[in-house]
Amino acid sequence: MGTRSGVRTQASGIRVSGLRWWMFGFFVLVMIINYIDRASLSIAMPLISKDLHLDAAITGVVLSSFGWTYAVMQLPGGWLVDKLKPRKVVTGSLLGWGVIEGLTGLANGVASLIGMRMLLGVFEGPVQNGANASLTRWLRKSEHARGSTLVDGGGPLGTAFGGLLVTGLIVWLGTWRLAFAGVGLITVLVGVAAWVFMRDNPATHPMITREEADYLAKGDAEEGREPEARGSALRYFRFRSAWLLLIAFFGYDAVVYGLLTWAPSYVSEVQHVSFGITGLWTFVIFGAGFVGELIAGQVADRWIRSGASANLVLRTLLGLAGVGVAVAIILVNTVSTPAAAILLISLANFFLRWGGLYWSVPARLASSQHVGRLSGAMNFSGNVAGILAPILVGVIVQVSGSFVGVFIMFAIAGLLMAVPSVAIDYSRKL
Repeated sequence: MGTRSGVRTQASGIRVSGLRWWMFGFFVLVMIINYIDRASLSIAMPLISKDLHLDAAITGVVLSSFGWTYAVMQLPGGWLVDKLKPRKVVTGSLLGWGVIEGLTGLANGVASLIGMRMLLGVFEGPVQNGANASLTRWLRKSEHARGSTLVDGGGPLGTAFGGLLVTGLIVWLGTWRLAFAGVGLITVLVGVAAWVFMRDNPATHPMITREEADYLAKGDAEEGREPEARGSALRYFRFRSAWLLLIAFFGYDAVVYGLLTWAPSYVSEVQHVSFGITGLWTFVIFGAGFVGELIAGQVADRWIRSGASANLVLRTLLGLAGVGVAVAIILVNTVSTPAAAILLISLANFFLRWGGLYWSVPARLASSQHVGRLSGAMNFSGNVAGILAPILVGVIVQVSGSFVGVFIMFAIAGLLMAVPSVAIDYSRKL
């Protein structure tokens, strides 16, 4: 193995190269592409709904359809990641959903649009489980919070850049249909890069130094090697903490998907912002989420390294996150200007994306052999909320003619995120 410049560890004085952070930087890119593709329909929806003559209720169903198959794929997706390993699953997913994204531009009605979104959900389903499972091999336990929030941070960052990219492509190409083809091509290219760059075992990566491979290999011994798992992953659901995790993530994803699917339409149609400027405001809303995610990961890891217990750190940060979401989002109903409303939504998303810390929890609760499956169960629960939220928003808007009830629903979901989070025992394996 070659030698390259790196960083010196405080404990040993050995210089350790940062390939593991390059690997997770690549996963950030994967998640950015994931959310650009996922959010592309929401961003283009003001144009698509006019082109295909969709009302608010039908729009909610279309926006929800991605979640139908995405949620179903979480449990088999977690199993696939554990069995086939992340490299194969992530590469295959990228190639598959890139093709489907490109073909979405051919949709000519509600049925074909829903069909394309359901296929997109099938291929995107296992990706975040793959990234989360890689965390246990590519990072030490003391780096997990930063790693999980870095990867999950690709979500709001992808939606933010997606607002600019998709809007820019539509304006440049003159149609939302060609914009989908362009984004699909980018995704396929990233899929090829995944196969070239990813490795499931850090020691086999051609770019890793011996020092970094040893640093990662010795992590278990220095931080406490876990016992070999016995029995089925279903055994985790004999414990309260596993169920609380699913409930908290349900509340978290209800707001994530609610904002992801409806924020561009709210900005464009309710606040009467032009389509081009909608992309800029979308960038602000979801860019705030990315900043919040990075801050939460850094604070959590530094606080834990200072000697604080995982229970103190995660209960505090995740509990505050849910309360922050509830307060900021309910205040949207009290302001009268577009700028104030959008900035409050941005603040809510800032606190919301502290929830990226949830992706570090399966590695704390489950043995390494079952992290993918517990992550899949957690994400399945969240994506049930992801199915319901867009439909409920559409129905509320269709019936009431406003978003007031929508923001009340989001505030309740924020509290549903906060309360279980402060009751989970993050300190021991189940």
